[in-house]
Amino acid sequence: MRWKYIFLTLALLELVIGFSELRPNTFFFLGRPLGAMFFGLFLIAQMLERESALLDEQNRAAIMDQHEPVWQPQSPKNSQYEVATHPVPAIARHH
Repeated sequence: MRWKYIFLTLALLELVIGFSELRPNTFFFLGRPLGAMFFGLFLIAQMLERESALLDEQNRAAIMDQHEPVWQPQSPKNSQYEVATHPVPAIARHH
């Protein structure tokens, strides 16, 4: 958030220098282009601030989901409908 205001301050300062009539050296001719570039950086920082807040919120929600206990129903052991999850070795198939 602080960078945004630094860019805005520099943009306004450079634009004031660029539009002033005091032009004793070449630095004053760079005022307008530098002001435009800093203003562009300010706009980019303004747009990314919202996106980064949204990303932070999504990351917090994902962390909270990871730390919540997951409820799993208890399955009856040795059920007649239990299905083997491990493949049967090839040797056992021939017997």
